[in-house]
Amino acid sequence: MDTISTSTKPHNSDAEAGLLGCVAKSEDCRMDAMERGIRADWFCDQLHKQICDKIIELDDSGDVDDITVALSMAEEVRSKVFEVFDRVETTGKFKFFLDAVEGDWLKRRARDVCHGVIAKSEEQGLSAIDLIDQAGHDFSQLALNEQSKLVTGGEVMESTWKNLEARMRTDGIDGVTSGINKLDKLTYGWHQSDLILVAARTSVGKTAFSVELALAALKAKKTVQYFSLEMQNESVMERMLASVSGVPIRVMVDKVMTEGQELAVSEAKSFFRNSNLYMEDDGNMTVATIRAKARKLARKGLDMIVIDYAQLIRPEDSRVSREQQVSTISKGIKNIAKELKIPVIMLAQLKRDADEFNREPKLSDLRESGSLEQDADLVLMLWRKGDNPEKETMLSVSKQRQGRTGKVDLCFKPSIQKFTERIESSLN
Repeated sequence: MDTISTSTKPHNSDAEAGLLGCVAKSEDCRMDAMERGIRADWFCDQLHKQICDKIIELDDSGDVDDITVALSMAEEVRSKVFEVFDRVETTGKFKFFLDAVEGDWLKRRARDVCHGVIAKSEEQGLSAIDLIDQAGHDFSQLALNEQSKLVTGGEVMESTWKNLEARMRTDGIDGVTSGINKLDKLTYGWHQSDLILVAARTSVGKTAFSVELALAALKAKKTVQYFSLEMQNESVMERMLASVSGVPIRVMVDKVMTEGQELAVSEAKSFFRNSNLYMEDDGNMTVATIRAKARKLARKGLDMIVIDYAQLIRPEDSRVSREQQVSTISKGIKNIAKELKIPVIMLAQLKRDADEFNREPKLSDLRESGSLEQDADLVLMLWRKGDNPEKETMLSVSKQRQGRTGKVDLCFKPSIQKFTERIESSLN
């Protein structure tokens, strides 16, 4: 691949010199630039790179000013360093210089990604899907280059108090509702940037439970994106229709619905036609493709994502260990929640022995990676005590960063794949 000369790369030599002059002459400017993440490769000019490195080096000792920096440089470039600093007399345009230099650096990184994609496209044995996923991942890393988040304690207090006032007005529920009263009282609803992990063994009903969570959000007029990596959209929609209408799919198929059931199904169909539900059932998705699809929808408005399930997300690097793959997937999904500032509900499998002796699952039962537990803000364990799902299905809030843990006793109706809260516990 041909390299691009410095003269054709996005850069502004005057802005680079201006930024260095401000940083060398003002401690406030230097602290702001350091907080933003200033580094030598922000600069194209080789001398500017050397000056930046020297400022960062001297900053560790706390002894930085334009004269000290210049005198610390090699004698043969010292006069040129003074010339760079003399190009600015005040720090009035510091913000302009900082944004311009960082912006050009990001453009150069974007160009590098593009040239990398071009080079990889010529490699033998690399599939088109892998190429696109890698490009999506690389561009996502650029997008996650975050600006300073430093705020005052007073600002944090004001935003915190607004959240508390919202809870006061809604009986404590200030997030997206789960539709299950006791669970909402434990969690206050699903909140922005949270990763909620719903874990269960096979055939316990985690997909049906995720459907209930999606439906509760839709009934609250939220926009939901549902990624089904295991089942086709139509199979998931069958469960949704049965849950909303209360009519078993078997009854619909056999054409034995009563007049009341036909009306209920008609109303359920109308509900979905008017709801903001978007479904994806490509079983070959990576974190990068999920992120791209979510971002596209987020431009129009997106309140919650549901992913069924974590271990079916295709790893971007199949050469690393399975534990590393799941760890990367977990962190990637958490980053989506943070970037889009919405709750993401992700299902996960438990280890095969998690149902041994009908015991309550533990966090250590999460399959293949402890990162799932670490990255999740909430961990919900769906399990059964005994063989009767209609009487003894339990949901344990096993981890919650900002709240309590506890148990919710559920009732599952297999005929309509519906979970409801059991008022009187059958486990006492």
